Amino acid sequence: MADMVAFGPHRMGLSLELLRVLPAGDTVGLAELLRRGKQTNGQVAITVQAAVAPGAVPPPPPPPPGTSCLLGVTSNGNTALHLVASRGHAELAALICDRAPSLVATRNKCLDTPLHCAAKSGSRDVAASILATMRTTTGADAQMALRARNWTGATALYEAVRHGHTRVVDLLMKEAPELASLATDGGFSPLYLAASINSLQMVQSLLRPSQDGTQSPASFSGPEGRTALHVAAASIQEIPRELLKWEPVGPRLLTEVDSSGRTPLQYAVLYGRLDVVDLFLDGHTSEQSRIPDNHGLFPVHTAAMMGSSRIIDELIKKCPDYFELVDDRGRNLLHCAVEHNKETVVRHICQDEKFAMLLNATDADGNTALHLAAKHGFPRIFSLLLQVMTVDIGITNKDGLTAGDLGYRAKQCGRVFYILDPCSVLFRCLWWSGVTNTLTLDGVHPLHVDKKLADLFQNKIEATEDEPSNEDGKTGTIGSVLIATVAFTAAFTVPGGFIADDHPNAGTAILAKKFAFRAFVVSDTMAFASSIIATSFLIYGAREIIPRNHRSRYNTVASGLVPVAWQFLIAAFAFAFHLVLDHTNRVLIVFVYTVCLATVLLCTPGIWLPMQLGMAKAVWRRAGWRGLVNLQNRPSGLVYQICCFARSLLFENYIRRPLFVYLISASFIVAIALNIALPSY
Repeated sequence: MADMVAFGPHRMGLSLELLRVLPAGDTVGLAELLRRGKQTNGQVAITVQAAVAPGAVPPPPPPPPGTSCLLGVTSNGNTALHLVASRGHAELAALICDRAPSLVATRNKCLDTPLHCAAKSGSRDVAASILATMRTTTGADAQMALRARNWTGATALYEAVRHGHTRVVDLLMKEAPELASLATDGGFSPLYLAASINSLQMVQSLLRPSQDGTQSPASFSGPEGRTALHVAAASIQEIPRELLKWEPVGPRLLTEVDSSGRTPLQYAVLYGRLDVVDLFLDGHTSEQSRIPDNHGLFPVHTAAMMGSSRIIDELIKKCPDYFELVDDRGRNLLHCAVEHNKETVVRHICQDEKFAMLLNATDADGNTALHLAAKHGFPRIFSLLLQVMTVDIGITNKDGLTAGDLGYRAKQCGRVFYILDPCSVLFRCLWWSGVTNTLTLDGVHPLHVDKKLADLFQNKIEATEDEPSNEDGKTGTIGSVLIATVAFTAAFTVPGGFIADDHPNAGTAILAKKFAFRAFVVSDTMAFASSIIATSFLIYGAREIIPRNHRSRYNTVASGLVPVAWQFLIAAFAFAFHLVLDHTNRVLIVFVYTVCLATVLLCTPGIWLPMQLGMAKAVWRRAGWRGLVNLQNRPSGLVYQICCFARSLLFENYIRRPLFVYLISASFIVAIALNIALPSY
């Protein structure tokens, strides 16, 4: 506020007449007010000048005749020049600057000068009048006002950039280029701001050499140690290109790091800007690609974490020893891609032989990429790595655990029966691939078994198994009971109604001979039977007096029967609608079947196979056809072989789970075909 007092005008208020003519841009009205003020002042014939003590500051000279009315302020501290500058009234601004030049150095309550207001409004002519007055006005106040900052720490040039007024920026860079070197209190320079808002024209204006040929004095600073090139990495390619042309400063910015240790190249990688990465690497030093951040992450690590395979290929051209680049935890780019679940990068690395050295490399904890995929429960990435036969599945980490051990331990700790649970999927992939484990006590390595620890771990497993199962059992029981209720009700409210008592076969269904009715009866019966059995098993599975292994089997069977029940309930709905619509609405019948089939598919996540296809490929490569049918251990006895096949990938994923979906889909197709070919059937 001290600056406001130093530059502030006299504390009288602006007259109502001025408040009417200034915002409206009424030049004639202002000239009339000034003329009347001059006549009033002309009545004063004698001016008394008080004596000035030696060494004291002399009082300011009296204002010119007729201008005293301009020296007032509004309630917000705005002078007449502030008001016209904010509205871009160039003629009024020129008139006020001519009559009261001292106003160019005044500041309102927000510490804005009239030049700030002109910069915000984007009026180049007003700014030109104010700058011309500042040059001709003697005294330090005018020069200080040129470099003045408002209460946000912004200069007039910064405000012009912030509001996107390129013409004002051009003017200020010609008349006062030193403003480009001043940053806000938060460290934002005008150049940094122009780059952040993707304004190529303002960046060019700020970097344009002075009229005498000297380089632009613009500051490139930004917050947290970032430079304009850091933020330009996310903008259009032309802006970083302009910055690199800024000799000799521009090329040096490539190796500048921010508070986190990141270079502009790191930011270009973070934003996924391949064109900017090519620009930074093309014709410039490759040193920037070898500068790690504060966590030891190189640009190639960042590209892996962001999932940018093409950027990785560009970076390794500058870093032929990319496999030697590791972060503070000893992770290479494959480790980073796995930990951040970037499947595209992992697939790219697995398919290119030049990355072979990364596949079995270990980090500081001795974990390979396969370890990390098993540890974090990423089955798709795990299956991708498992498909590469050069990936060694027997490597142990510093705790003596293989990737298989981590996968089995994740399954033991998870105890989740949801079919698409990542730990469950990964566990089955390990099992079918024949990957053995060395864990003997619920995920505890035999070398690390301590009795107290083992007991504690066992108790934790029991607690995590029982509590969720009770909640899941209640939810499943409610769902299965609802399905049974709906199926039971539908059985006695059949579509089409019943034959009247005074007709033959009284009480039977009218549409009983139609295919859609028979399909409705079968579907409704299957829905009712599946839901009733599931309800019974869920009740048994919730009884604590029943042995735990029996409860687990009951819950597992019930979790498979409930989806079957709602699949058939959806099918019964479709067939009932078919009977109601009959052959007169064939388009609607096709629509109903299509929507119901889509509903069956969406309600049955166990048949979503994109993940399973990759798993099948991994199992085939690791264990051959025996792995696909779960006979890799060569079981003896026909019954045991049948049991193993019933738990195989081929049977579970491609036969058992989608079986009823196949049947329902086929029945829908048959119903549509019969409705078209034989409407009466």
